[in-house]
Amino acid sequence: MSDFLSNFTSDKYKKDAEEHKLVTPDTEVTETDIENSSVASVDSDTLEDVTSDLSEVDISDAVSDEMLEDAITSDFSHEASEGEKNEENFTDVSEDELDNETDVSDDDLESFLMELAASSSEDDMVVKDQSFAKKQKIKRGIIAGSSLLAVIAIAWFYYGQAHVKLPDFTGKSVSTAQTWADEHKVKLEVKRVYDFDKEANIIIEESDKNRTISKKKAVNLTASLGANPKEKIELPDFSKMPVAEAREFIKKNKLENTSVQLDYSETVAKDTYLKQTFANQAVTPETFKHEDNLTLYYSKGKEPVVQNIEVPDFSSQTKEQINTWSKEKGVKVAFEYAGSESLEADKVISQSVAKGQKVSKADTITIKLSLGKPMTVPDFSRFTFDESSGAAKNLPVISKQVYSDTVPYGGFISQSIPAGTQYFAKDTIPDITAVYSLGRVYIKDLKRQIEGDLQGTFYNDYTSKGANISYRVQYVNSPETKGTVVGQSSLNEFVPLSCTVFIQISNGHEK
Repeated sequence: MSDFLSNFTSDKYKKDAEEHKLVTPDTEVTETDIENSSVASVDSDTLEDVTSDLSEVDISDAVSDEMLEDAITSDFSHEASEGEKNEENFTDVSEDELDNETDVSDDDLESFLMELAASSSEDDMVVKDQSFAKKQKIKRGIIAGSSLLAVIAIAWFYYGQAHVKLPDFTGKSVSTAQTWADEHKVKLEVKRVYDFDKEANIIIEESDKNRTISKKKAVNLTASLGANPKEKIELPDFSKMPVAEAREFIKKNKLENTSVQLDYSETVAKDTYLKQTFANQAVTPETFKHEDNLTLYYSKGKEPVVQNIEVPDFSSQTKEQINTWSKEKGVKVAFEYAGSESLEADKVISQSVAKGQKVSKADTITIKLSLGKPMTVPDFSRFTFDESSGAAKNLPVISKQVYSDTVPYGGFISQSIPAGTQYFAKDTIPDITAVYSLGRVYIKDLKRQIEGDLQGTFYNDYTSKGANISYRVQYVNSPETKGTVVGQSSLNEFVPLSCTVFIQISNGHEK
């Protein structure tokens, strides 16, 4: 308002008065000229104020160009009509004053202009107040529209956060659907059914696919479990099938637990059936089901002989390490054992194929392993009976003497373990018995022994020493004490290894 009032300074009105003095009474001032002057004045000042005020308001896309144009035109029309009234008053006064300009003093003119300025200022404030009310109304419309748009945006944002469009998972894996559900915080409810035509964990049905759903709503999926494992399968005679047909049968019937293994064979042609084995021995071709494990063996033909496997130095390796190498390379290894005076048990003594040479999988390498230092059974014939017990170190030896009709006394008869036999620390070593001769059986005088002692005498002196000597008792009248030996059929003489001696026992009667 201060900018508008600044246009009405005393200098401006003095200039206007001078311009009016230039108009003579003979000059005719028409209403059209006055209106044009008034409109021009209102146009420049009012449009400047309206434009300045509107530039301070951030009118968004919600306010159209037509609304702005109506607001400016309304303010302009109002300013023009008020200006015309003021201008008419000014014109009437000016014409009367001009007719008597010679009678008007400078003080009166200044007073008149000041009154005119005050009157014009009050009218301009009225116009300004009406323009401000119009702009306030526009602002309230803009604020209301913006608030409505904000509410709509918030509602749309919330809807977007609480809802999601469900893709079509049919034909895809359950893991794919679960990944999507985890990302969008949606719960899945998966129903699983057996379906021979669909692989396991493939989705076959889906509710609400390609629709926008609330995230609080569970998504129902039906997934395949694959073929029913309890379903029985009629197996063909694989022995009449080549390997290609066997594999086609496995694929067609989706036998996931049935496999084909190819092995070399020196006698069966390539791709020809060898055998079949069930993991569960109770399963038969007639009771076979999807879930059972079956291995079919087919021939790869003869193994090609290619000597391309280099033999290492086994001298520092253990038996376990050699077996591991054999399995990895597919080369057969045979073990032999021998005693060694210098090598500990299980150390390699020699190998049939030298280090660095090459062999094929058809070859066999012989490895000789040490059994440690041997314990050799001696030849006891080189020892006497008294020497025999200490002839074999670390070996259990039992020396004994027996009667012999052929070997003289003290002579070597036999040993239970042949001479030269070797034993090692890992072995269970039996007792070694060395037998020496007592010569021929000699029957000594048994007189004055009592009948009860004869059993021990014959066993200890003869039977236990290899002689098959038995006795028979004859009771005779004798003055000797009853039960006393008074006679014998063989007395102080040699007898065969097998014989019977008659012993006479006193009955205690003289005659």
